Amino acid sequence: MQMRYRWVTAISICVLLLCMAIPRPAAGGDSTKALSVIVDTIADRSDEAQAIAEYLRAVGVSAEVRVWEWSALKERILAGERQMYLTDWGSAYFDPFDLAVPKLKTGDRGNYSFYSNPRFDAALDTALAVRDHEARRRAYFEAQKILRPDAPWVFGYSLRETEAARADVLDWQPSMDSRMNLHDVGLKRGDTIVVGMAADGMLTLDPAAYRDRATETVIRNMFDGLVTRTVDGRIVPEIAESWSAVSDTEYIFRIRRGVKFHNGDALTADDVVFSFDRVIRDGAMGGRTSPRKGLLGPLAAVEKVDSHTIKVRLSSPFPVLLQAMVHVQIVPRDYLMRVGDDAFARKPVGCGPFRFVEGRLDDKVVMERFDGYYGGSPDLPPVGSARVTRAIFRMMPDPTVRVAALKTGEVHIIQTVPAHLASSLARDRNLQVKSAEGTRVYCIEMNCARPPFDDVRVRVAVNHAIDWDAILTAIYLGSATRLATAFLPSGFGYDAELAPYSYDPNKARALLAEAGYGGR
Repeated sequence: MQMRYRWVTAISICVLLLCMAIPRPAAGGDSTKALSVIVDTIADRSDEAQAIAEYLRAVGVSAEVRVWEWSALKERILAGERQMYLTDWGSAYFDPFDLAVPKLKTGDRGNYSFYSNPRFDAALDTALAVRDHEARRRAYFEAQKILRPDAPWVFGYSLRETEAARADVLDWQPSMDSRMNLHDVGLKRGDTIVVGMAADGMLTLDPAAYRDRATETVIRNMFDGLVTRTVDGRIVPEIAESWSAVSDTEYIFRIRRGVKFHNGDALTADDVVFSFDRVIRDGAMGGRTSPRKGLLGPLAAVEKVDSHTIKVRLSSPFPVLLQAMVHVQIVPRDYLMRVGDDAFARKPVGCGPFRFVEGRLDDKVVMERFDGYYGGSPDLPPVGSARVTRAIFRMMPDPTVRVAALKTGEVHIIQTVPAHLASSLARDRNLQVKSAEGTRVYCIEMNCARPPFDDVRVRVAVNHAIDWDAILTAIYLGSATRLATAFLPSGFGYDAELAPYSYDPNKARALLAEAGYGGR
């Protein structure tokens, strides 16, 4: 962290020098007024916020930084009280459905910028109304072309998911969404693989009761779903043998025969229906509603056709249905009904490559290979039992602790390697470092419903005022990707031809002057 702050200090000095070098426009007389803003942030991104404030000062904006605890800041944002704020949002679908829609569609749940453009909304609606890939892609392209000039955000960046492993770990590949499946991973020596998790704990071991990625990483090694996702986001069959669309709102899924749970029970359509009901029905988890319900959009019902066939009904077309179904893992109906939700969460039973042995959510979870495993997705070789006999997930929230444990061989794989440590690890011949495109957008949202950011000229000016390339190089050392809009390179429908806003302080000053704001 100290290294990051030294870099930010260096950026600040450079910006101050630029401030003196940039020619100021002619004074606007009494028609101009001073522009003052507060840049709100959480502590983890205060270094960025300070650099951003320096760039704003360099174009004549009086800017200060205020650091918040997120829940308090979010409350003030939703009340419409704040001006501009560093935020981020992750995508679970590899599709703008759960990023552009909640963050930017008029009145949606994550629209902290209060942005509203009927043309943009219409483009999103079109993309969600049809199953044809090309028609959806065109609609998303149109949405991006509308969004960029409107500039409701200071469009920021995505971070690559960087992980590291010992050199003797075989066939390991990080996923774009940081989830880790150990089914295919092997070791040159030994039969127990240990993973250092970038988390201080998990919420539960019940696959219907969580929303965080750390928990999902562990759970998806014990449970399988009807479909799964490759490391690059492609949907492939898992428990489902095949599927077909009857209409825009009705689908048939056929379930593999011979799939068994860890307790020996055979998996049938009854278990699939029960698993989905727990997620989509209010109060279906011992009176509680699953926090994963929202991930399934308009999925209205899952019905049994026969012992190995189900029908999925939607209340409206949902072209990302298969992406959504990745987020439901199948549980054994009879066992769960017998022991209850709470007991199941403590001692889960799935049908995945590993079975639960023991563990504490704030310490570690130990699993053993399930030799009765049906093999997993035929599209993800090798098909069959896991290659190691034991897998252990250890909670290690401190990145320096994770790195030290990796170097000594205490763990075999670690999550979330900080950029300033990745290059040194890559030079160690006993280690390997790999990364993948991220699925989270980092940006500065501006309150488009109140001055000064209700003026598009001011919003565009701020986009031109900030040298993101310098900030990201200094802080993230090349592990960040600039974004032209809110759409991710890892997601469907991304328009790679749109360029991010250029760093142009002269243009920023001119736009601010045009909007009636003079320098300090």
